[in-house]
Amino acid sequence: MMGAIVSAMKHKPIDHAQIDTGNELARRYITDFSRVESFYASDYRRPEHLAAQANRLINRTWKNRFDRDELVQALLSYAERHPTPKASLANIRKLKDPQCVCVVTGQQSGLGGGPVMVLYKAMTAIKLAREVEKASGQPCVPVFWNASDDSDLEEINRIRSVDATGALRKFRFDMQAGKRHVRDIAMPGHDDDSWDKAETALGEGAYHDRAVLLLRDSAGRDFGTSFTRLLLELLGSRGLIVIEPWALTEHPAWKRLHTLEIDKREERRQGLQRVAERLDALGLPAGVAITNHLNLFKTIDGERRHVTCEGKRLVIEGEDETLSKTALMQQVRAEPATFTPNVLLRPLVQNAIFPTVAYVGGPGEIAYHGLLKTLHRSSKVFMPALFPRLSMTLVDADDAKMFDKVVSFRKRLLWRQKEAAIVFEEAQSGVRRAFKDMREGLVGLARPLEQDIQKFEQRTNRSASDAMVRVKHDALSITEGGAEMQPLLNRYFPEDKPQERVTTLLSAYAKFGPKLIEAVDAVPEIFDFHHHVAVM
Repeated sequence: MMGAIVSAMKHKPIDHAQIDTGNELARRYITDFSRVESFYASDYRRPEHLAAQANRLINRTWKNRFDRDELVQALLSYAERHPTPKASLANIRKLKDPQCVCVVTGQQSGLGGGPVMVLYKAMTAIKLAREVEKASGQPCVPVFWNASDDSDLEEINRIRSVDATGALRKFRFDMQAGKRHVRDIAMPGHDDDSWDKAETALGEGAYHDRAVLLLRDSAGRDFGTSFTRLLLELLGSRGLIVIEPWALTEHPAWKRLHTLEIDKREERRQGLQRVAERLDALGLPAGVAITNHLNLFKTIDGERRHVTCEGKRLVIEGEDETLSKTALMQQVRAEPATFTPNVLLRPLVQNAIFPTVAYVGGPGEIAYHGLLKTLHRSSKVFMPALFPRLSMTLVDADDAKMFDKVVSFRKRLLWRQKEAAIVFEEAQSGVRRAFKDMREGLVGLARPLEQDIQKFEQRTNRSASDAMVRVKHDALSITEGGAEMQPLLNRYFPEDKPQERVTTLLSAYAKFGPKLIEAVDAVPEIFDFHHHVAVM
């Protein structure tokens, strides 16, 4: 897949796989859609495809399935808790129109906005909603699902930036979560000294003071609330609607989908397993294991617990007693807020609540959404098109001439590591064969040598492993040009990952300010599924 330079410079092709190897199913989805089309709802590649999808969504079959009054009231009630711009409120009210559809995206509630790809997701949803409205003639609004019911504090409690020397700055609050929802975890108050370290981790830049103010707004607030406030501050004027799932738990679709998951648990598990096996047979794994866990969690004592199927009975993680499906379904109806969907059920809940014409996702989401077509059909939920989010690298103007060399150098580096792995595997097999032959040849002649041969084999394997570790994890030090390229690699591929997945949104904002959002908005064609390089 090729890329483009977004700036006054001419467009320039870049092999996307050199930026992010991603996963094979997501790569096929973008480069060879016809090969995997049967696993997804519809074509996404042209505005007219999504216009047709929007028309299907509001036809007689689907129109009456959406409880718009309940949805709008929930969104307005949530918006009242935050400083919500007029453009966002106007888009919420648009949803009362039975012709109105949505473009939805989402992410966990990351500190400082999470990785900068969160901005790319949200901006893709905003830009795509405009395109759908233009192509279909139907109102279309962008929605961001703030997944504050997540419990992976390790993933969201972090700030990352790269300084001028290419060194990675890191910060995290010293706190433990257990299995609590991050919506229930408050950050330290304003007077806590750790905020000074968090500010430093944002890095330098002309907009550092503004970024600090936005970051400090989170003091004393829970992760979910602070994430919503930041998104509305940056993108609310563009009409982005932000919602946390807890605000939707009284919606009829929330109860229906969780109850259905319990009632049809084995049928749904088998259906998912069959699709997973089809994908595996094609060499395109979805990346999500199908287990005996139901696709939902039960909240007990503030913790998110798995619910597991054991024959006809159900077991909640950490509880001694088993439950019947009838008893658990009654709990859903009585206390819907104590249940939350997992990664496979969440899309169905979103699509049952929102009239979703398209969902904007990254490579991982593209992969596991490939499991869900049959599940949508059996649940009587409209499955939207899946639209790849914008992917972008922000390059300093001073580095623009070197960026191609950095990408090419990294490609050679990855090749070297792969080749070393192959050589190592072949060497290990050769060592095993050699020592096996030695034992067989000496067993009758010098039996006392067995122990010495074993020690010799262990030392040989250990030395080979040490060499392999050096090549794999310290390849720069043994590659020509490594010293020159290392700072640039650290800047644009921190932790050997694409910049967009590591650098924190507010860290990028500290450096570029409003130009960060403008760079994403400047992508001329939202249906250009290339990796983009913005020369800043």
